[in-house]
This record gives sequence, structure tokens and C-alpha cells, in this order.
Amino acid sequence: MTMSTMKCSITILGVALAALPLASAQFADPPTKNRAKLNEQAGQLFEALVPAIAKVSHGMVEVRVWRKRVGFGTVVEAEKVLAKWSEVRRDVRSLTCRAGDGTMLPATVVGIYRDADLAVLKVKGLQSKPLALDDENTLKLGSFLALARPDSEAAAMGVVSVLPRNLRETDRAFLGILMDLEFAGPGVKIRQVRPDTGAEVSGLKGGDVILKVKDRPVNGSFELSAFLQRLKPGEKITISYRRGKVEKETEVELGGRPVSSRIPYNRMERMNNMGGHRYSDVKEGFRDVIQSDMQIDPEDCGAPVVDLQGRMVGIAVARAGRIKTFIIPTVSIRNLLASEPAKLRVSELAGRGQPVEREANNDPEGPFDVMRRKMEEMQRLMQEIEEMEK
Repeated sequence: MTMSTMKCSITILGVALAALPLASAQFADPPTKNRAKLNEQAGQLFEALVPAIAKVSHGMVEVRVWRKRVGFGTVVEAEKVLAKWSEVRRDVRSLTCRAGDGTMLPATVVGIYRDADLAVLKVKGLQSKPLALDDENTLKLGSFLALARPDSEAAAMGVVSVLPRNLRETDRAFLGILMDLEFAGPGVKIRQVRPDTGAEVSGLKGGDVILKVKDRPVNGSFELSAFLQRLKPGEKITISYRRGKVEKETEVELGGRPVSSRIPYNRMERMNNMGGHRYSDVKEGFRDVIQSDMQIDPEDCGAPVVDLQGRMVGIAVARAGRIKTFIIPTVSIRNLLASEPAKLRVSELAGRGQPVEREANNDPEGPFDVMRRKMEEMQRLMQEIEEMEK
């Protein structure tokens, strides 16, 4: 494929992307003629994606249990494939991979990256070339993404809605305060200090107003929360605060966010399940993921995700909501492959597995945690958009 062909495809794709939302907005319930026009635009869009998808489709396989496809797999080394573990484990004794040429090959699970919900498959005789794990740092909010299929067509498409972040609450820095959300500022007023936390040890008290963190002024609870998310447990920070009319300064060693109780089936899950959508069994608790609005099926997990130039930017690992798909970025995949995967447990070698449950401390969100996280995501997105506009 020539550079001019690629540029032409990207131009067509850009035009289709620009036109499709406009047509959708104008025709909420399009008549036959307009529906045909939308279908034509969608066809152009998928056709324009073919050159980009073709760059990675040769390096992926279908993963099957008892000949039923449970996911895709991405070839990362010779005869080595990464696939979604919670789907593969349904029966590890009957795994096969279907290569792009239709060849069916037996597959064996030789390791597991549990935190990423990825299984390492050994597929003897697989001729597919490993994919290049490109650097995804060029991605920005709104960057276009597509999920590959072995036939060089797109299984799904969408945009980057949230840049890489850690979904594990216990890995995030925890100051140990409850903020007074009704305080008008300036600063952040502490409503309560939690016991046995860095805030309590440092001498902070309810009623204190935090003015600066690491010499950076803070003007509201969202700003403070967003700033703390960039820090890690164990870091020491200097906090300037006001108590009454006196300004003071203290050093705080940040802890890890404590594990909260989990409600098995909460309101957020009921909302997600409205409309007949299906989601992955394991869809939370990942250490580093990109979030996209692309709508995939659980059986699409394990497939490579590419940008408009056909560069692989990650592996789809979970459909987590109506417009929420998580992608493990290539830099994290490289780090995983540089480490030793876990071995299968005896119970996992036995054959048919039960539906997967994450360990309690890997998925600790209760309803208030969900609400807080959603608010934090919104604030982070707004800040990143503002930075892009500067």
C-alpha cells in the first residue's frame, strides 16, 4: 500500500467521520432515503479503515473453546499469543486458535497476567508474524481508534475518551480527609480527618482549609482530587493550610486508598445492563488502561486496537459499559512481557472453569466509590480538554 493510498483513505475517513454525526443529529429517526445515506456513509467509513486494519490483522487469531469463539488473540512473539484469561479459562483443555488462513491449531495456556486478565498461549506451528508494539504516547483525547478483525475489517470503532489511568483504587494515593463540598473557597475545607491516615499523623484537623499542595494552589475539591491522583502511596508532600486566621505548613506521607465493602449488584450495574448490552465478566481493577467509547462484544476482547495510521496502540481487554471499552496500552504490554507470568493453579488445570470473580481487593468499589470515580473522571476529562486548547 502506497503512502498516497493511505492518505486518501484517511481523508475519506475524516470526511465520513465529520458527516456521520451531523446526519445522525439531523435525522434522529431517519426516513428510508436518509437511512440509506447513513448506511452509505457508514460503509465508506469501514472501507476507509481497511488499510489501517490490514497492518495488524495478520498478527491475530480467533481463540476458541470447543470450536466456539470466545475471543481474539494478539500474536506478540513467535508462537505466543495474548488472549483474555477470563474467557479462555472456560476450558483450558479444549483451546484452539484459528489463524488467518483458516488453519486450526491447538493452544496451551503457559502463563497468566492476572492483574491484566491476560493469558499467554503457546500455539505450536503458528506462522503468524508478531505485531510491533508501537508507542501509544501520540494518542490524545478524541483520537480515532479501531478494533481489528482477522479479515482486515474493523470489528468496532470509536475515540479515546479517557487517557491511560489506573483503575485500582488501592494503588492510588490517599490523603485521609473528607472534604466540605459546600465550602465556596478559596482552598479546600476539611470536613473530617480519617483516623490512622497521613492527614491525622501530620496534625491536620476538621475545619482546616488547605491552600497549597507542593506549593501549588488548590481552589476546589475536584482540583485537589485530580492532583492527588497523579501521586503514589508513600510519597511525602508539603501542605499549606489555614486554621482560623493562622496559616501553617505540614508534611504528609500519603497512604494507599483503603478497601471499601463491595455491593455485588448495584444501581450502576443495573443501569449498564439496560438495553440488552453484554459486558465482560472481568471489567474493572486494571492497573493501566485507555478508555474508549467503542462498543464491542465480550468475544472481541484480545484483539489489537489501531490508530488511523494502522499503528497498534493496545489490546482490548474489557467491555465495561454501554459506551466504555478498556484497552491495555502497548507500553503496559511490553512491561508485562518483560516479567514472568503466573502459573496456572491446580483447579484451573482441571478443565471447565466457573465464572471468574476478581479478588475482593482488586474490585472494591461500592456505590459511593462509583459516584466519586465518575466525578473524578469528568474532572480529569475537562482538565485534559482545557490543556489541549491551550
